[in-house]
Parts: sequence; structure tokens; C-alpha cells
Amino acid sequence: MTDNKLSKCNKLSFRRRLLVIMTFSGLIQLLILSVAGFMYLKDWEAQDSGNTALGIAKFLATTPMVLDALQNENIDLIQHDIEKMRHSINAAFIVVGDINGIRYSHPVAERIGHKMQGGDNDDALIEGLSYVSYAKGSLGNSVRGKTPVYDPAGNIIGVVSVGYLVSTIDDKVYPFLFFLITMALLVVLANAVISNLTARRFQHAILGFEPEEFGRLYMELQVTLSTIKEGIISIDKNSHITSINQSACQILNLKTEQVLHQHIKKVLPDSDLTEVLLTHHAENDVDAILNGQAIIANRQLIIVEGEVVGAVSSFRLKNEITELTKQLSQIREYADLLRSQTHEHRNKLNTISGLIQLGKTAEVLRLIGQESERYQHLIQFLREAILEPIIAGVLLGKSERARELGLVLDIDDGSRLLQLSEPMRPEDLVTILGNFIDNAFDACLSARSLHNEDKKVSISITDFGPEIIIEVEDNGCGLPEQFKRRALIKKGVSSKIGKHRGVGLYLANQIITQYKGQLIMEDQDKKGTRMTAYIPKIPTKGRVNVK
Repeated sequence: MTDNKLSKCNKLSFRRRLLVIMTFSGLIQLLILSVAGFMYLKDWEAQDSGNTALGIAKFLATTPMVLDALQNENIDLIQHDIEKMRHSINAAFIVVGDINGIRYSHPVAERIGHKMQGGDNDDALIEGLSYVSYAKGSLGNSVRGKTPVYDPAGNIIGVVSVGYLVSTIDDKVYPFLFFLITMALLVVLANAVISNLTARRFQHAILGFEPEEFGRLYMELQVTLSTIKEGIISIDKNSHITSINQSACQILNLKTEQVLHQHIKKVLPDSDLTEVLLTHHAENDVDAILNGQAIIANRQLIIVEGEVVGAVSSFRLKNEITELTKQLSQIREYADLLRSQTHEHRNKLNTISGLIQLGKTAEVLRLIGQESERYQHLIQFLREAILEPIIAGVLLGKSERARELGLVLDIDDGSRLLQLSEPMRPEDLVTILGNFIDNAFDACLSARSLHNEDKKVSISITDFGPEIIIEVEDNGCGLPEQFKRRALIKKGVSSKIGKHRGVGLYLANQIITQYKGQLIMEDQDKKGTRMTAYIPKIPTKGRVNVK
């Protein structure tokens, strides 16, 4: 039964639950306050009535009327006057008693001459004290003021007791209790209305979700963020970090508890995520360096009800993305090499087949010898001069590609490249060299004024001195006039027509910049282009120079 009740309670909407909780809690609090106020008022009224009674008793104890009656032991002297005074002050009783507690006056005439009740006269008759007491007399529970009566010689000869019934005091206070309860109910009603409006606004702020749903979604978000390989950082509109996932901490060498709620500039001085809050523009594939790590980031605004309340950035190490690009580039180079060799070998086999059918055995042997000698010479040269196998493979593949396109690819005999040392990676040089050569091929093919046999691409690679110098020169169409040369190294900018252009030089420039190197693009009097990359073996201050 209890489980069913809890289940029904959980099915109530958040607004109704908050309404019930706030209403009942407010009702209980106000009822407690009302009862406490009533008890306090009742006690205060009793004390006030007691003090009033005591004051009247002291006044009567000094009047000649009371002194004469007690000294002469004459009851008839005061009964009428005492009752008249009692009615005027609206007291329950005024009793005058002698030293033995015998009544000389009482609201009920039949009780005159009898002993006073309540048992609270000793302090006045024996000790001579004036006080307020609570006792039950012949008329019921009452609060009474008592004081002794002295004769001219200073002897106690009686007592005066003035009292108000407790029931009479209650009758005065009960209307106030009803007033308190009425006000409490009005306050509870107002509290219910306010609670309902507050709950509605709060639920609207959490997009209408129930608290349990919101908590579940929050936990799902935390688990999702912890499983994402990309680093994620979010900030509020004041640029304080509100969340960061485990991958971000690993990439940037941070600890979650040290960065949460901190200003992002304090944790990551190089971050420009705050600029997104100022520009109100999302950014994609942004190169940045955070905490010494080269990353590629995407940045998006957090907008709630049309207001920018923060920003979030997802990022990955640039090396990981670059690694994928390099692998793709290597596969493409390998495919080009195989395709070129297949095409070239098919032509050679067709030629050899024809010569054999014609019986030209000597010509067949000479052709095979020339082809073998050319390959052996190129492979031997690359093996001795270029000690990085990947780069040698690229040069071999591009040589075959040039022959297929009808171009001349000349590798400078003075070229030399020893094995690279850390932190330089041969895959980076492949990206630079491959893009330079591809652009040179495209430029030569676009030059209509030259015959194919005159279109030449020259390559030089040297690692003498403190820098590795990669130089690719062509006699093609030259740099395009409609583009500024510096613009060509921007992503998406290309002189070629078609999709997925404007990436090669951008990647090459990024790698050169990463190694703190220098890129120089030179136009050879509109008869060709020379692309030169200077890459320090030990990185120094970076620079990009476009001539």
C-alpha cells in the first residue's frame, strides 16, 4: 500500500508536488504561529488582568470603608459599596476577608460569612505580601490580585482579593484566535498561488522537464561527455568554465576540480573562446594552441530563449587529424604510383608484344634494358640520396605520374635527405612535398603555350645546414593574378575549379608554421612558380613569407 502511494506521488507533476508541499508546509507553520500567538496573548491578558486586580485590591485595602468594616467586624458596612464597585470595573469578584479568611463581601450574598476558598491567602495574611495568583475558587478558575489590610497600628487585620475568571479572559482572546486562523488561511492561499507561479516559471526554465527527467538527462550528459574522445569545454556568459570532460583534461593536462567555475583566461590564457561570446559567430576547424598543445577546435554558442548564455568548444589534437590526413595522402600516393606503373607497363608490354611478333628480338632486349636501366638508376639514386623511405616512395610515384602526364620531372642530383630526428616527422614532409608537386603538375598542364615535352618540374631537397629546404619549380602558368598570394594559403581558397579545393597549400602551410618554418612563393616572371619551404631542424621563431 505504501509503495502504491509513493508511486502515485511520483507520478504527480513537479508543479503539483511543489504546490502540495508548499501549501501544507505553509499551513503547518502558520497554524503553529497562530497557536503560539494565541497562547502568548492569553498569557499576556491574564497577567494584565492580574495586575489590574492587584492594583484595585491595594486601593481598597487603604479605604476607610474596608478598615471600618474589619475593625468593627460589621459585614453590612461594605457589601453594597463593594458590589457597586465590582460592577463598575467588570471584575468577577471582590472579596474582603478578615484575619481568619472569613468573607465580608462576595458577589453571591449567601456565601458571605463563610471561609474564603482557593488556599492562596497565607502569603497575604501571614507574610504580608501583595501578589497575583491563579487558583480555583467558588466561582471557578480565576486570576486574582491579593493584598493584606493593615490597621493604624500596622497589624494585619484582613485581606482584599480582586479576581477575573479565566473563562472571561478566554472570551476576550478567542476572537483574536479566529482572526489569526483566518489570516493564516489567506496566507496559505496566497502561498499556493505564488508556489504555482514559481513552479511554472522554474519548470519553464528547465524546458518543461520534471526534476527526475532533468536529473536523468544530466547523468546521461555526463556519461556521454566522459565517453567522447574529443575534448569539450563549456563556459557561461561570464566566461567561467561550467563543464569540462575527461578527454579535455587529458589533452590539456588539467584536473577537473581545479578548473571548474574558474575564469577560462585564468586556466587557459591562450584561449579565445570568449571572443565567440562577443562576436556571436560560431567557428569551425579553428587552429589553436592551448596549454602548449596544437588543436583543431569547433566553437558554438549556447542560446536559451534567444539569449546567449554561454559557449561550448569541442577540439582534438591536431596531430591526430593530421595523422589521418597523412595516411590518406600516403594511400593516394601509393594508388597513383600503382596506377601509373600499370598504365606504363601496359604500354611497354604492348610494344614488346608487337616487336616479338615482328621478330625484332634485339629491339625487345634493348627496350627492356633501357627501361630497367632507367628504373635502376632512379631507384639507386633515391636509395643513396633520400634515406627516408616514405619520401623516396613519393618521389618515385610522382616520377611515374609525370611520365603518365607527359611531363618532365627532374630531381636535382645534389638532393640529399638523411633520416629525420625528433620532433620532425617524415609524413609532414610528404604532405608538403606532395602538394608542391601536384600544384606544379597542374600549373604545367594549364600552360597552353608549351608543348608537353617542354613542361618541366624541378625538385630539390637538401638538409645541409640547420634547415631542410624543399624547393619545387615549374615553368607553367605562374601564380594566378586574381588571388593575392597570401590568400592562397587560406583554407578553401584555390585557383582551381571544383569541390574540395583549397586544402593542399593550407595543410602545407600549417605544417611549416608548426615547425616554425618559412614558406616562400615566387612568380618567375609569369613563366612559372617556385615554391620553397625552409624548415628548421631545431624549431625557432616562426614566420611565413610570401613573395
